[in-house]
Amino acid sequence: MAEAQAGAATPQMREASPAMSPTDSAIKVPAILVVLVAGGVLRLLLATFPGFGIDVGTFQAWSQQMAAGGPWDFYDTDFFTDYAPGYLYVLWFIGELHEIFAFTSGQYEYVLKLPSIIADLASAYLLYRLLDSQRMELRIASALAYLLFPATLFIGAVWGQVDSLLALFLLLSVYFLGRRRPVAAGVAYVVGFMVKPQAIAALPFFAFWALRNYPPKVWAQVIGVSALVALALTVPFFGYKEWELYDQLRFSANVYPYASFHAYNFWGVFRYNQPDNVEYIGLTYQYWGIALYAVTTLFIIYSLREAKGMGALALGTGLCVVAFFMFITRMHERYLFPAFLPLLAACVMYNSRYLWTGFAMLAVVQMLNLYHAYAEFNDNHLRIDWVFDWLQDPNMLGFNVFEVDTTVEWLSVVTVAALPPLLAAAYGIGSRVRYGEPT
Repeated sequence: MAEAQAGAATPQMREASPAMSPTDSAIKVPAILVVLVAGGVLRLLLATFPGFGIDVGTFQAWSQQMAAGGPWDFYDTDFFTDYAPGYLYVLWFIGELHEIFAFTSGQYEYVLKLPSIIADLASAYLLYRLLDSQRMELRIASALAYLLFPATLFIGAVWGQVDSLLALFLLLSVYFLGRRRPVAAGVAYVVGFMVKPQAIAALPFFAFWALRNYPPKVWAQVIGVSALVALALTVPFFGYKEWELYDQLRFSANVYPYASFHAYNFWGVFRYNQPDNVEYIGLTYQYWGIALYAVTTLFIIYSLREAKGMGALALGTGLCVVAFFMFITRMHERYLFPAFLPLLAACVMYNSRYLWTGFAMLAVVQMLNLYHAYAEFNDNHLRIDWVFDWLQDPNMLGFNVFEVDTTVEWLSVVTVAALPPLLAAAYGIGSRVRYGEPT
């Protein structure tokens, strides 16, 4: 009797079961997917705005040249080429698409913005994965914050530049190193370097991390595999004259021999758009910049020498990029951008007010710096005259303080002022590790 009653009750229980509810049986869309789709749609809309004419036009010419002749002897043509081979493969693909679909000028510019848009979405998802030790709400909010970060929206979807790709590959290197996959980290780093050689900013910290945490056998594997990847990317362009890559990189570095080339940084305080071959106490500004970057990087490594975990790795990487932008001469306004992705990860993990303060200061000035450069070379409807005139103001306060008075110089001072709280945070985090305090 009991069995019969139980059997009779079973269909009723099934009918009442939550699993059979039409609402609950609907497919649940992951929140991160919603964030990524929204971020992608926003970028596709922003991509309709005019890009940076010089850069987009150059990319279009290179992509057509690559489609017409491939990578062989590309650097021997009459084209002005100041890029390493990495991104040229992407432009080659776009050029081949143009051969098939015959893009109009507007369509071509739009397509050229798509790689950066894809890189932004991939970076947001990678940030979400990297923060897997945090609360889900915080991981989603971090990905959303990066996708809505003004500089991220502006550089790729509007401007049409590709610094988003370097940011992605730097964070990918951090991710793989933090997951104890050093060979994969080396490959990601090399690809990033081939896209944007400014990746060299993070190399000292990556090298320190690898040397500290892995035996010589692993170092050899990383170097060997990374060298093979670099060879595979460069042979189509240089044949077996690999040393010509160095010549190309040196040429690229010498195109704009200015202490600061439209960059709000240390040199922007007093040498904005001025040559860097001026000597001071026996050294040119170029070599002073290298020395200041080296000293700052050594301080970062010293501060975090015993720190472990993804947070410390991301923090050291981001700070090295900031130091590179701050002190090395010949910096462009965009070269600070790759620092924000690892810095955001570190800010979320440590939730340090010093980190957040430095991050916020850099974020505001970076966006103004980007807009200034864009508006100076592109007189279109995105240029707001009163903002541009303020950024160009040669006499901001009406008096000189230490010979600093232009808007550019004062904003450069703000950039420099953001570095001490960031370095203080790194030193404090490292100190807590050494004294056994929780971080």
